[in-house]
Amino acid sequence: MVNFGKAFTYIFEDENWFDKLIVPVLVSLIPVVGAMAFLGYTLRTVKNVAYNEARPLPVFSFGEDLRRGFRYFLIQLVYSLPIMIVTLVMLIPLFMIDNNNNMGILAVVFMIFGSLIILAYSLFLAIFQPIAMANFAVKDTFSSAFEWGNFFRRLRNNFPAWLIVLAGVLISSFITPLGSVLLLIGAVITSSYSQLMVAHLAGQAYTASESQQ
Repeated sequence: MVNFGKAFTYIFEDENWFDKLIVPVLVSLIPVVGAMAFLGYTLRTVKNVAYNEARPLPVFSFGEDLRRGFRYFLIQLVYSLPIMIVTLVMLIPLFMIDNNNNMGILAVVFMIFGSLIILAYSLFLAIFQPIAMANFAVKDTFSSAFEWGNFFRRLRNNFPAWLIVLAGVLISSFITPLGSVLLLIGAVITSSYSQLMVAHLAGQAYTASESQQ
């Protein structure tokens, strides 16, 4: 059973939440490196939630979190390769158009089919990427982010749990921009909060789908 509301409040239930978060949030302001370090921090949060830690917010460790975040960044890059390849294929007819009506039609056909493929793959990722993230967070191996048999089994074991994670991802996409009214620091705070909210849901769903195996 996934407690949706808990994901929004658990941060503040930790009496040391400010001390734990002030450093990683400030570090996340550093371009590229900071974002990867905070990503690693959220992954450790996922692991703590999956292990049913009473206070899942970890103490920030720059080196450990950066290494973990960088490795997951590489995993995300692998998952984005199909979209990159399809996009490049879609562009090929555009470079070949030279007052050629047939090539113009072919370009439109490529754009339509390519867009449909990207849409379908994006929906696929929306469902399975949180499972891959949670599995990587817990097992901490590169291959664990590609254990498709495990992913399908978890989805089958508790499909509603992962739908709740997807709902959290959608809600986070609305929460993150709210901080822009307070300029950069506001956007960083809402973005960090959104990531940690989704991390808690993913950790819960991982445990829920594990218990029913």
